[in-house]
Amino acid sequence: MSRLSAGDRLRRMLELVPWVMSQGGAELNEVAQRFDYPEAELREDLVRVLFVVGLHPFTPDELIYVMGLDEEDNGGWVAISNADYFSRPLRLTPGQALGLIGAGEALLSGGEPEGPLSRGLAKLTDGLGVSVGEDLAISLGESADEWVEPLLSAATGRRQVRIRYFSFGRGQESDRVIHPLRVFSEMGNWYVQGHCQQAGGVRVFRIDRIRSLEVLAAHFDPPAETGAPSAFEARETDPRVVLRLAPGASWAIERYPTEEQVVLDSGEIDVTMPVSQISRLERLLLQLGTEAELQHSDPPVAADQARLVAQRVLDRYK
Repeated sequence: MSRLSAGDRLRRMLELVPWVMSQGGAELNEVAQRFDYPEAELREDLVRVLFVVGLHPFTPDELIYVMGLDEEDNGGWVAISNADYFSRPLRLTPGQALGLIGAGEALLSGGEPEGPLSRGLAKLTDGLGVSVGEDLAISLGESADEWVEPLLSAATGRRQVRIRYFSFGRGQESDRVIHPLRVFSEMGNWYVQGHCQQAGGVRVFRIDRIRSLEVLAAHFDPPAETGAPSAFEARETDPRVVLRLAPGASWAIERYPTEEQVVLDSGEIDVTMPVSQISRLERLLLQLGTEAELQHSDPPVAADQARLVAQRVLDRYK
């Protein structure tokens, strides 16, 4: 028999893993026969492929464990553990399914109208109650409906805007007059980049933290260049701190801006990040709890505050 294709091996593996787990183990030749999987290829995939499959952050405790076999062993019994996520069929969220439909429609243009892709899309759209080619309405949140259009109009007309804004870092509201330059979306949130008269420079404001907005009659002249907008722009004067994160706290790297990451032999990660406000660092430390340790900062961050919040975190989890 010729070797199975990669696609065939993947499909068989997805079927046999939950079955072997439900049986508490099985003879290798029985698994090969039941799933029409040549025994030599089955052994190779179990020993050399499946054991490196797992969940993020892919530490040993998150990888699938295959028992009873190794590359040199000719034994015939195999068991699989640490793969409970294979115990039932995976289900797509509505958002994931809509994303697949959109990608499938793009690929379908010019393809076979009755081919496998069309049939797969039909099953997805039937499950969601939509039709291929149907326009989708996307809600961007109440704050987008209320403030995005006025800000876009003000940016186009070069009109100044007065806003009452809640600063998450300071934990307080303040009145500001800004010159809106760009409105953009990043990581699921809407932002406006503009020159803030109170701060005396270009700042980025998260639109859902705007409490009130008034478009003024006064106009402004836009600067010659502002650079690409970003939800967070570190300043050279911002302190840099180094946090040592446990493997389970790696989510912080995706949610907070970082400048350097070093993975240690222990699996921990030393992360260098800019800190614009101490309160942000305190909140992050409180979220991370015992999974983070403040190593040092450069230049020194309000040392007493950093030490106190770290102690509060330790006290909370003792």
